[in-house]
Amino acid sequence: MRIRVTTRADLFEERKQQHIERGYQIEDERPMPVNGLCSFIAVREEPALDLVGELVAQALNGRRGSRGGC
Repeated sequence: MRIRVTTRADLFEERKQQHIERGYQIEDERPMPVNGLCSFIAVREEPALDLVGELVAQALNGRRGSRGGC
């Protein structure tokens, strides 16, 4: 997932640190304010394959969409 974060110049470092703490990598920093705003891109890899594997396991174990009685 890639998101561009735009923030006031005085909050730039704080917002960047918040995203780092949440597991994002910071790219394309633009710390020089334009019209009072700075920005950066926060990037985090989503474990898409893990989610697919989990859904397959649930389906095989009958946890989702089980048919029949009992």
